[in-house]
Amino acid sequence: MLSKDPALSATNASTQQSLYGWRDIDGGLVSTWADNTGFSSVVGQRYERFIRPVQVAARGNFVFVVDAGTERLYRYDLSRNELTVLLNLKKEMAGEASDLYVFPDHSFLLVDPDSASVLHYNHKGDRIRVFQDSLNLIRPVAVTYDDEMGRVLIADGSSDDVLVFSTTGQLQGVIGTRGVEEGQFLNITAMTSGADGIYVTARLGHRLQLMGRDGSHLKSFQSDAVVFPLAVAVDRSGNTFVSDYLDNSIKVFQGELFLESIAGSGITPGRFKRISDLWYDEGFLYAVDSLNGRIQVLRVEVIEPEIETFAEEEVAPTDVGDQAAAAEALPLDVPSADEELEAAQNELEELEAELEAARLELEAGQAEPAQVIDSPSSETQE
Repeated sequence: MLSKDPALSATNASTQQSLYGWRDIDGGLVSTWADNTGFSSVVGQRYERFIRPVQVAARGNFVFVVDAGTERLYRYDLSRNELTVLLNLKKEMAGEASDLYVFPDHSFLLVDPDSASVLHYNHKGDRIRVFQDSLNLIRPVAVTYDDEMGRVLIADGSSDDVLVFSTTGQLQGVIGTRGVEEGQFLNITAMTSGADGIYVTARLGHRLQLMGRDGSHLKSFQSDAVVFPLAVAVDRSGNTFVSDYLDNSIKVFQGELFLESIAGSGITPGRFKRISDLWYDEGFLYAVDSLNGRIQVLRVEVIEPEIETFAEEEVAPTDVGDQAAAAEALPLDVPSADEELEAAQNELEELEAELEAARLELEAGQAEPAQVIDSPSSETQE
């Protein structure tokens, strides 16, 4: 998939990450139950739309959505197009949830900044425990789970660090400090864990950093690629996806290298209005298109580039499977490289023509005064 940004050469990246549209989720069927002689039964279904989804997570066939508009946490069944209300957030939280993490067993964590806590629920929506620390956890903004170490990581927006908790709620350590140097954060916005470590995005300073599980700084990503990161997700290959609030795009990184910027502002499929959260699961990237009231599900594919030539040419599909994937590509309205080159050449020719006209006009203006000044002198000599 071509990007608005200059393509990389084959010597800079061995593969290029691309996102293709799969489906949009803007709500689902909610069952109406009735109690008949002691037995509950479904008496009907109605379609309930999302109002302002803000957080998403996915596990297999189920997608979990926090909707700040309806103040509910939903579980959506992809195969049945059905919504189940797991939690009434108005009754459970002091304010709006700033992050969601769902475990493989469908238990989940919700971040409640207004109560300075992270709430842990089982798969039925029953509260299990609360993560709190009155001295260190002042305003939690993001949460993730470190599978390798078995720890809950909570980013604090007040002190701009990452607190490490045991699964039973004991504070064990801290990662990072406030600041703009490597290994420091300023205005943390999102966090996720991957095979290589902990990925943290921040509004200021280094926009995206990878931290080791021991708290060390591993690397900082290209800082000018993302201006205002809101969400981050990582796939199993270590490719990183970051939403940018500035232009409603998803920035794709491979290692530390920025590959491409996908999508942009709009209401059509493949366009976004405030990408407030991202989640990767089983080959799909789930993007919260908050102000459009939907979740866009994008298929993640790795395309092998043509050596030394893919920077100028779009790689054509070579088999039926690739052709089908190309047919499903999102209509991102991004001009091809040839079109961009032709437009640039036309613009250059117009500028050259204007410059030549200005030069001729300037020469003509300089020539006329010279004739006027010289005329009296020549008449006197005669």
